[in-house]
Amino acid sequence: MFYQLNPEKFKSDIKRFRIILIILTVFHLGFFGILFGGFFFIVKNGITDGGIIALWFLSLFLSGLILSIFQIILSYRIKKYERKYMPVPSEKNKDNFRMMFFTGIIGLWLWLPNKKEVQKIIEKTAHNTI
Repeated sequence: MFYQLNPEKFKSDIKRFRIILIILTVFHLGFFGILFGGFFFIVKNGITDGGIIALWFLSLFLSGLILSIFQIILSYRIKKYERKYMPVPSEKNKDNFRMMFFTGIIGLWLWLPNKKEVQKIIEKTAHNTI
């Protein structure tokens, strides 16, 4: 199988994935801030009003749903990118997608190649096309 890989485009795509992943991680941290901050606020102030507690649950549900949708979309985009541009066998591509899907943000960070791995992928692809 021959892969057409432009090294500069590949590096910029990995940087783009890294920026998107940083933004998604910040949103996840905000979600955990709402989760724990709201819980401690409710417990500390002894709030028993059902409306406030329901609003807190609703905000947790909706923000968790939105983050999950963004994570699934990013996982799918990475799967398509990996299949099209990276020298990865089909079975490894499916395993990577399962890892990203089920482990969430941690799986996405585990997939993201560092600078040494990016260079190895470029060298491997350049070697395969010659």
